[in-house]
Amino acid sequence: MPFFSFADGAAMFDSTPIENLFLMEYLPAAPGEYLRVYLYARMLSLHPELGGDLPGMARALRMEEDAVLTAFEYWERQGLTRRLSDRPPTYELLPVRADSAALTNPMERDYYENREFNSSLQALFPDKLLHPQEYEKAQDWVKLMHFDQDAVLLAVKREVENSRSKSPDPSALFRRLDKRMIKWAERGILSAADLELEIRYDGPVKDAARAVAKRLAIRRDPTQEELETVSRWVEEWHFDQAQILEACGDTTKSRAPSFAYLDAILKSRLSGENPLWEELSAALRELNPAGAQPTPDELARYAALKAAGFDADVIRLAAVQCRRGNRTRFDDVERMLGKWKELGLKNLEDAEAYVRDMEHRTARVRRFLERCGSGRRPGKDDLNRYESWQGRYSDELIDFAAECARGTDKPVKYADKLLSEWARTGIDTAAAARAEHEKRTGAAAASNPALDYAQRQYDKDDFGDDFFFDAVKAYGNGGEGK
Repeated sequence: MPFFSFADGAAMFDSTPIENLFLMEYLPAAPGEYLRVYLYARMLSLHPELGGDLPGMARALRMEEDAVLTAFEYWERQGLTRRLSDRPPTYELLPVRADSAALTNPMERDYYENREFNSSLQALFPDKLLHPQEYEKAQDWVKLMHFDQDAVLLAVKREVENSRSKSPDPSALFRRLDKRMIKWAERGILSAADLELEIRYDGPVKDAARAVAKRLAIRRDPTQEELETVSRWVEEWHFDQAQILEACGDTTKSRAPSFAYLDAILKSRLSGENPLWEELSAALRELNPAGAQPTPDELARYAALKAAGFDADVIRLAAVQCRRGNRTRFDDVERMLGKWKELGLKNLEDAEAYVRDMEHRTARVRRFLERCGSGRRPGKDDLNRYESWQGRYSDELIDFAAECARGTDKPVKYADKLLSEWARTGIDTAAAARAEHEKRTGAAAASNPALDYAQRQYDKDDFGDDFFFDAVKAYGNGGEGK
């Protein structure tokens, strides 16, 4: 029996000191499970009476034993634990150091000096533990091939993102990436900025650029400017490689075919040869004031809308309404026009009349909802329910129902039940309803100061829904939108 020890249960009320250096330098990059293991190990080192064997730690932390061992391997790479034996595996905790001077093992010292870089590498593999060979390979790229550390991190990050596996194997990934790093080093692509430009166009852009260079008999790799041009064709104008190569046939008119000449050909195909270009451009500017160039796909879909009988002004009006509802895709315009088609709205006059009618209907329901204490936008159910009351109940009775519904979760539905109940019992005036309501609730609703508030006056900017816009001002009778 030892000369002294902690009393039973003392550990529960003790504290475990953690250095600020650990919190500042190790904590930010540490995976969550690894951190749990380290902190628990620190506590056990102060209270060995709690036990410290691998099965006990795994049970206490509700982890698998292999996961606990993986965590200790991680902290070994960080220089905070040292393996003492393999069978059974045992470790000791090392002090948190401010520098690497106390490290005698050259590998440990090298790892510690590059700890931030190594931690960043490990963070790219949250589900896998990097082993010494991966760190050594990364150091070779930096020290022997002269890559920037940021360039190495960028290359590994992009390789992880392009991997087909959600949790790629680090060993296989580093072997595969090593071949690319050698080629980049031979071409002098060593900085993160240079590498970003190199890998930015990986995939369809670079494939198309190389195919064009071959078709135009250009015997070199595409330049950065040429890759940017092809990127515009593919990513902004949405031409595929087959369409681009087909357009190369028109470059025979030039004595010196080039990417710039092909760019002019594709731009002409995109705009000048299509009479709908300007119409669609105007509609797209309504969706996005910054402007957007129509794509071949959008031009085809716009032509389909015109073929379906929609006027250009109607399509543009739908674009305006979509943007007011914070919907800025051409898909949204198509959906709105589909709804208008069901209502028989294809010309500007009918569409404007519908917009004005919906604006008027919504204004009334917005005022009703505000009287209920709700600031939300009316939905279709609200509009339909409110309009079902028109002609059946007086405006004064509807307004009192709104007062009674104030503060409820579903005020429109609550008011509808009140109105139905009053109608069933023969109550058709606000005065009679007020008397009945006070009798039933025991509260003088008429004297409730919460109901005595100023009504808000609305203008056109308050109606952000799909259909509500001063269409006549913008498009009718030679308006400013003409």
